[in-house]
Amino acid sequence: FYGFAALILSYYTEYTFQGGVTVKHKNITAAILVLSAFAGLCACTPAIDNGLTRSPQEHISVPEASVSASETDAGVPDESRQPDTPAQAAPVTGFDESILNQANTMLASMSLEEKVGQMFLARCPEADAASEAAAYHLGGYVLFSRDFENKTQEQVIADIQSCQDAVSVPMFIAVDEEGGTVNRVSLNPQLRPYPFWSPQELYAEGGLELVQSDALDKSILLKNLGINLNLAPVCDVSTDPQDFIYARSFGQPAAETAQYVTTVVEAMNTQQMGSVLKHFPGYGSNTDTHEGIARDTRSYETFTESDFIP
Repeated sequence: FYGFAALILSYYTEYTFQGGVTVKHKNITAAILVLSAFAGLCACTPAIDNGLTRSPQEHISVPEASVSASETDAGVPDESRQPDTPAQAAPVTGFDESILNQANTMLASMSLEEKVGQMFLARCPEADAASEAAAYHLGGYVLFSRDFENKTQEQVIADIQSCQDAVSVPMFIAVDEEGGTVNRVSLNPQLRPYPFWSPQELYAEGGLELVQSDALDKSILLKNLGINLNLAPVCDVSTDPQDFIYARSFGQPAAETAQYVTTVVEAMNTQQMGSVLKHFPGYGSNTDTHEGIARDTRSYETFTESDFIP
């Protein structure tokens, strides 16, 4: 109703915005018409759904047979029904179905606060890291050079374990150990005699075989410290030394970069080390987004033929 009223009013109106730009009423009318239709659709959604609108978690974890009569008849959840009942495992591929069952069981026992906390990978504070992790039910911590500086292997292990002991759901403990210009752990000579090499240095010295060996060594070192997620490898396609990310990249075209990424991730998987494919496709030939916004005006086909491949 309100959308229709606004539609009528807008038809007889011209709009002048800051800078002297004038928009004819027809453009505004069209915009309001679209918004009105969208608002009407949103308002009708509960009726269309027949009162069965549920949260994404419930869609995943509540089997259809467990929906009570009161829920289907009145559209109001039955308070006596146990929420978030683990689902019968849906067909999955790529890993053991027991993992999905375990995840659903864990999810069903968690409070809303715990579920929200699990969405955060936070920077590890310099003090009270364990108590903070417990208080906010954090999904994980990311560690930086300061968290390893001048520490022995035993001290790093104890620090990480104190956080894991404080929480009910095991945490992701992450680092940026890319090799080359971005290392956190191996900058400390007490943890490794020398820093890890960059992808380009490894490839120049020993090809993908040395890349694989390095990824294994890196994963074993991190795992022994209690780290289970490495924010690597860098998958950006960059072949121009003037690019900001070039020194951190593999420095080769898309196909070769994809081979590098595959080699590294497969090696990490053998050690059960989590990997992160970074950065946003297109960053390879772009500017430093630590200092401003990058805009990429290339065609979509350019991405499908290059940046998306790795």
